Amino acid sequence: MIFQCYPKSEYKKDLFKTEPYQGFGLERDVNKLLTLNCPELVDPKTRMQLTEYACFLWHWRNPGHDSDSWIGTTSYRQLDKFPHIFQSKDEIRGLLKEHEIVGWGEYDCFAVTRKPSPKMVEDHGLNVENLPEDGAFAIPISLKRQADLCHPGLGDYIEFMFKKFGHTVPDDWDKTTRGFYANYWVMNKDLFNDFMSFSWPMVKWSLENIEVTHYYNIQPVYGTVSNNKATGYFMERLFMLWYLSKGITPYNPSEPSQLMNKYEWDGVTDE
Repeated sequence: MIFQCYPKSEYKKDLFKTEPYQGFGLERDVNKLLTLNCPELVDPKTRMQLTEYACFLWHWRNPGHDSDSWIGTTSYRQLDKFPHIFQSKDEIRGLLKEHEIVGWGEYDCFAVTRKPSPKMVEDHGLNVENLPEDGAFAIPISLKRQADLCHPGLGDYIEFMFKKFGHTVPDDWDKTTRGFYANYWVMNKDLFNDFMSFSWPMVKWSLENIEVTHYYNIQPVYGTVSNNKATGYFMERLFMLWYLSKGITPYNPSEPSQLMNKYEWDGVTDE
């Protein structure tokens, strides 16, 4: 089953109606079983930090709830970002016979800037002098660079956490410019259990300690972004880091979207 996460009852109307999908409430008002074997989810601050990872944790702790040999997640807001909807479980079973992970939350990452760094100018052969007044450059950036542009300090936090828990950050983290985000995937349950065994110790430590970290305390606030979800942003990247570490390339049955992050050179740091 693909569990489509939603926080409030008014969003039930947005849930997909085709066979592979089932709603999963992220708040106790819409999911009376939310804290079953998951005492962490009693705390509303924890639920906010975990976002969709609460669904991962619940199904990892309650493996008998779903009889399928595979599991996936998505969001009630998926169509705001990614259009693909599966029509049948047989479609998913067929894809999983050929691919270890099927993901449809894939982005090509870009920095959009009118003020590129000298290294960007050199590496990409940019002609800054001829940039139109209302124009900007869209420059491919690595997953690591995107994480820091969107959530300052996240790259250093990942380095710190991986060292603390005995992991090595994969080289492709700072090379590849395309990645799958954590909330839009399906995989066999053995692989899901591997991801949870890898990620939960770090997520748990983060829940308990995030508020004293530099990463937490320098987060900007805009739109739906804030430090209230700092562990969730870390968790999204843990999915990428996990499949990169395992040498897995998820299969996208649709097309990647473009993720544009605003960037201006600060006149000092030239990465």
